[in-house]
Amino acid sequence: MQNLKDRKVFITGAASGIGRATAIAMGKSGCCLFLTDIDGEGLRNTVDAISRDGGKVYLAQAFDVGDYQAMVEFAQRINEGYGALDILINVAGVALFSQIEDMKHNNWEKVIRTNLWGVIHALECFVPEMIRAGKGGHIVSISSTAGIIGLPWHVVYAATKHALVGMSEVLRYDLKKHKIDVSVVCPGAVNTGLVKTVEIHANKEATDKARRLFLKRAITPERAAELIIGTIRNRKFFVITSFDIKFLFFCKKYCFFVYHLIMLLLTRTMDKTLKRDIAR
Repeated sequence: MQNLKDRKVFITGAASGIGRATAIAMGKSGCCLFLTDIDGEGLRNTVDAISRDGGKVYLAQAFDVGDYQAMVEFAQRINEGYGALDILINVAGVALFSQIEDMKHNNWEKVIRTNLWGVIHALECFVPEMIRAGKGGHIVSISSTAGIIGLPWHVVYAATKHALVGMSEVLRYDLKKHKIDVSVVCPGAVNTGLVKTVEIHANKEATDKARRLFLKRAITPERAAELIIGTIRNRKFFVITSFDIKFLFFCKKYCFFVYHLIMLLLTRTMDKTLKRDIAR
């Protein structure tokens, strides 16, 4: 089991939700933290919470992970001032639920910029230095249920989250010779700020109802953080956080006819429930 004390850890999306809960929990485990989020005020609140518990935040800076130059500059400060990371945790993400005919090009760009390019930027800026340091390490990327299952109304979100699963599988083997472990975590429903801020191209009454139903099934960010830390400690590659998603994924792999029927029913239900916003 991997010891986390004094490990240098970079976490994106640390201002709220899973990122914040993971940062606080890793601070309590004795990690040396480097944090970012686009939300500067939320990031400062996370740093304050970690400090109150006696944790160590070496650097925290608000920036957009989709901004390559910002990631390069922050990585240089870390790599040159503190040495190579031990653990990289990619959490930052945005979501959009929409049927494709209701999407504009900037909808695609926004989600891909954060969810995919943000992860690529972190990998590009930190992993080569981890390899050169020769001390091993661990990379964790937070995918989603939408990274393993073709959920309706999730076309661009699923595109980015499926990509994280594929990238993680490749890196799992490419980086093994460098003793760098790789994990991909696929959460089901988690009660984070993303539930309130997610853009849904449907009428308000329908989306509010969908959010309430989602929250009834959601686990807490703190529970998600526990699973992430357990994944690192035990060097697991692939983690699904909820039983219902494990069941769907099992059906997809071993009983596709059942999965196909479930997905047809789910799509029809969402089409009926999430009525399109005529104003769009």
